[in-house]
Amino acid sequence: MEIKLEPEISLKEYQMLRGTTSWAKLTDRQVKKLLKHSAFKVRAKADGKTVGMARIIFDYGYTAYVSDVIVLADFQGHGIGKMMMEDLLARLKAASEPGGFLNVVLQAAPGKSGFYEKLGFTKRTEETGWGMCLRYNSN
Repeated sequence: MEIKLEPEISLKEYQMLRGTTSWAKLTDRQVKKLLKHSAFKVRAKADGKTVGMARIIFDYGYTAYVSDVIVLADFQGHGIGKMMMEDLLARLKAASEPGGFLNVVLQAAPGKSGFYEKLGFTKRTEETGWGMCLRYNSN
């Protein structure tokens, strides 16, 4: 299996991949905006078929948010997610202030925190400040 990473993803591909998850459904208008305003995106193709994507939202100061890391179920366990994350994190570091502080945050889907821990992410604790979220109209 040949895996190729590309820096863009189409609305159709994004909606197809997101549709394989239990996440809230997004309108095409929302997807157009989120793709436009994502600092970094990556699409994974296996033998020409889109099988994964991920993106980072970045303020170009000190905070970045990893969002929408998706790999089709049949292609999980082959290092595709790791390849995508390493690609995004390398581009993020290259765009960051040399020697400056960078805070990269994410919300892991249930059962996926171990994947991110292997990449160096740590779980927040009461001492380091719990993460929180506020959702409107979520399913």
